[in-house]
Amino acid sequence: MTIRPAGSHIGPYTLGERLAVGGMSEVHLAVDASGRPVVLKLLDPRNVRDPAWRALLRSEAALATAAAHPNVVAVLECHGDDDEPFLAMEYVEGVDLASLIRALQQTQRRMEAPLACHAVRELLTGLGHIHRLNLDGVGLLHRDVSPSNVLLSVDGSVKLGDFGLAMTMRGSNPPGPAGTPAAAVAALRLQRGKVPYMAPEQLLGMSVDGRADLYAAGVVLAELLTGRQVFVTPPEAAALLSARDAQLEGLREVLSDHPAGLVSVVFRALARSPADRYQTAAEFIVALEPYAGDPVESRPLLAALVQWARTAARSVQPPSRRPSTEVHPNHSPTPISARSHYGESLEAERTREVPLLFYEVVSESGEPRGRFTFARLVEQAAVGRLTGRDLLLAPDGSSQRAEDWAELAPHLVVRSETTSEVAEAQADWADAMPTCTFLHALAKLVLADESGMLVAEASPARKEIYLFKGRPTHYTSNLPGESIGEYLVQRGLLNRGELDMALAMMSRFNSNLSTALVQLGLVDETLLAQRTDQLARERFTELFRWRRGTLRFFRGVLPPPGALPLTLEPSEVLRAGAAALEDPVAHFVHALDRSVKTGPAAPSTVLAITPLGAELLAGAESTPTLTRLIARTSQERRVTTVDALRELYFLVEVGALAVVDP
Repeated sequence: MTIRPAGSHIGPYTLGERLAVGGMSEVHLAVDASGRPVVLKLLDPRNVRDPAWRALLRSEAALATAAAHPNVVAVLECHGDDDEPFLAMEYVEGVDLASLIRALQQTQRRMEAPLACHAVRELLTGLGHIHRLNLDGVGLLHRDVSPSNVLLSVDGSVKLGDFGLAMTMRGSNPPGPAGTPAAAVAALRLQRGKVPYMAPEQLLGMSVDGRADLYAAGVVLAELLTGRQVFVTPPEAAALLSARDAQLEGLREVLSDHPAGLVSVVFRALARSPADRYQTAAEFIVALEPYAGDPVESRPLLAALVQWARTAARSVQPPSRRPSTEVHPNHSPTPISARSHYGESLEAERTREVPLLFYEVVSESGEPRGRFTFARLVEQAAVGRLTGRDLLLAPDGSSQRAEDWAELAPHLVVRSETTSEVAEAQADWADAMPTCTFLHALAKLVLADESGMLVAEASPARKEIYLFKGRPTHYTSNLPGESIGEYLVQRGLLNRGELDMALAMMSRFNSNLSTALVQLGLVDETLLAQRTDQLARERFTELFRWRRGTLRFFRGVLPPPGALPLTLEPSEVLRAGAAALEDPVAHFVHALDRSVKTGPAAPSTVLAITPLGAELLAGAESTPTLTRLIARTSQERRVTTVDALRELYFLVEVGALAVVDP
């Protein structure tokens, strides 16, 4: 790579020290003709001639200029069409928040809560400003709020910088000149920032709004209050896919020395669902006010801390590895690559762990089960199709029980006290399809805020849905084809040999296939999180189409470690169930002469009653038959009979309406 030496001239500026380098650009300290310090953002030499990168630099400048505010790093000028494109920004003399946190960690110090809340309040003030901007009628999203992008000056000011990933809330950017490769620029902008600070919906590639930036600010607040990283890097897919109370208990424990009200502020900011977070930066600020120091008094205190951090940075070298004090006590520091983890060639591991050998499997009763590679044996064990008493015949003629093979035994489904209790215990609630649909069963549990396991069985399939306070959180299946590994192979994102290697090496990664795939470098962690979510959604919604089987609910049962996280909102779940009904007319054909009455389930935000549904509810008591109700509602709402019947199906299954004899 070409290195631009200090003393080089870029436009009217003279380069000084290089401050940072990334995939897109380099950041240098520089001075203008008058000797005033500035910061120059220069495209990486490999990108200088690329029109898309030039357009991206101009776009960043336009967005940052529009975002001018005391709590936002100012843009001085941008030359995106010169031989050497550059973006000139104000020089904030001080440190970034990441450096301050690191200095505090290295000296075993922690920022006082009032000062931490003040710093985040200032950050939120800047975020609130850019969210309220009127750019083509919408505000601006930063999408990369993290400690390294929050600058603290020696005068105690707090400024948000780096608008390289920013975009308007409509997902567009200021138009460039004719010929700008808009598609290429859009593709570059799909980079989504630093994973530990990304909101779940941002990680999953869903549409985002300002609440994603507020989530990131919540992570920053938690790290300032605890002096620890909230999510490890790279994080496990499950931890990224859901940020719910049950998975943040480690954080709650570390925050226990702070006021309960402040802890509640943090947890609301980190709510998995955007609807449960603060809706605006102003609302977040109001919640922080009781715990933040006086702005006038806090500024000099922050200035003094910045001066101390600058001195500490010069005297203390950064640690060679991440501190082992993450918030989650069960998370150990994870290696950057498989090679550094093993200290030897990855190819050596591949050769040793995945020999091209097949093993004959014979059940305990003597029935042949087939031929499997070691990786397939691991998969069969993980879904319970291989038992510890099954006999494995090796190519060399030797044999042993599965439970006696040290590398295979950890993957066998062993009946723990909990699973044995569930298998043998009386369910807290049970029914069977089609008398009770899966939608009706799930709605009953959601509306009752139940926590536990709903088991749906239709031989040979057994699927488990885990709920926490009425929210479906995890999904498991005993069907091998529904594993995340098989799903990635089917989608062409992983080949069979790579999956075999990951399965064979799972034991080195706490028997977690997702972690193995990421740490072996086989799948990008963000892509894996998205595909895991997609798989869980697809397989989960298939349950609404089941027409036979049994349903049992066991209260208080927790999901196993390998369960797929679900990120569906309860209202979204129930609506998906109604949408799965293929022929509403056929479903109600035998009930058209029956009447409809209101049911026990009162309308609520969970039920998400539509105007059409409200019309059906209003007319239920005064209309003699279902046929008359549908005809009248369809005419008044100007919808089709099919749409009215589908809405009626939803209301009946969730218990808001009941079809009764006339």
